[in-house]
Amino acid sequence: MTPSLERLAELVRQAEAKTRAKKIEAETQHAADHFRAAELRSRQALERMRAVRPASLRAVEQADTDEHLLKDLVRKLAQYKSSLASDADAEELIATSQAEIERTRQEAKANLEKAGRELEEARRELRTALDQYRQLRRELERLQPGLVEQFAAEDRLLWDAESHFPGGQLQLLGHEVDAGLNAFANLVKLEQYARLKVWIGRFRHFQAAHERDAEITEELQALGHRIFHQLKWLSRQYEPGYIEAFRQDYSTDWAAYVAEAQEQLVQAMETQRRARERSLANGGERPSPSEPPHADGPVPNVAFPSSPLGNGENGDGGREASAEVSTDPA
Repeated sequence: MTPSLERLAELVRQAEAKTRAKKIEAETQHAADHFRAAELRSRQALERMRAVRPASLRAVEQADTDEHLLKDLVRKLAQYKSSLASDADAEELIATSQAEIERTRQEAKANLEKAGRELEEARRELRTALDQYRQLRRELERLQPGLVEQFAAEDRLLWDAESHFPGGQLQLLGHEVDAGLNAFANLVKLEQYARLKVWIGRFRHFQAAHERDAEITEELQALGHRIFHQLKWLSRQYEPGYIEAFRQDYSTDWAAYVAEAQEQLVQAMETQRRARERSLANGGERPSPSEPPHADGPVPNVAFPSSPLGNGENGDGGREASAEVSTDPA
């Protein structure tokens, strides 16, 4: 291939990539809108179920109690039938009571079934929207990494959206940890520290939220064990810094903890990006992942005590958090 032909081919390739990127950006925006709408519908359906379920169960329970009482009264009426002023009145009241009890029971069951159907439909729509958004989001990041920042809000919503599915957040965390294991060694210490803090914070958040959840399956229990031991291994292998969330006796507002860690991660990534751009602009080598970059601008305000997590102990001698997600009822 001649030099001019090679340059022409490169121009065509760049034009195709830009056209594809624009198309993917528009599709991703559409998928993001659909995802937000589906998440809202699922959240509303879940709220309706949480409101309808207790009331419906109480109504069914009351109907069962009333039915038992009616049967008891009918037996007594049979014993004292000769003393009744009017058999017709008693029989009419019995029939009316039976109809009211059955109507109450059927209405409660119908309300519960309707809320259940709406929730399942909303969850199916949300799962489809989630998968579509993730696929397009990955493609957009591959073609135009600089454009993904506009979808930061949707990226944060992904974690909340998984809470609509039983065990969804834990499964999402497992996928994130698995995907990040190989690249973890290439991160600078600050990014390793923040990313590990995000992961263990999410794990403890899920653990605290489902501490007394009897619906946690053995499969989710096993997944929780695997994730926790992966995080322990990363902490011991790379020693990015002391993270108190590994301590079993440490408790906090886990949502706020994760939000703070995510902010630290963003700052660490931005610091590394600036250092890399400056190094490449100066014709130097890329910054080594083993050392934090000496870059201008904000640096995450994190401390690195001299005793990182290791050998089953944290820096101050506290016990490690357990990998158990309790299934014991309250």
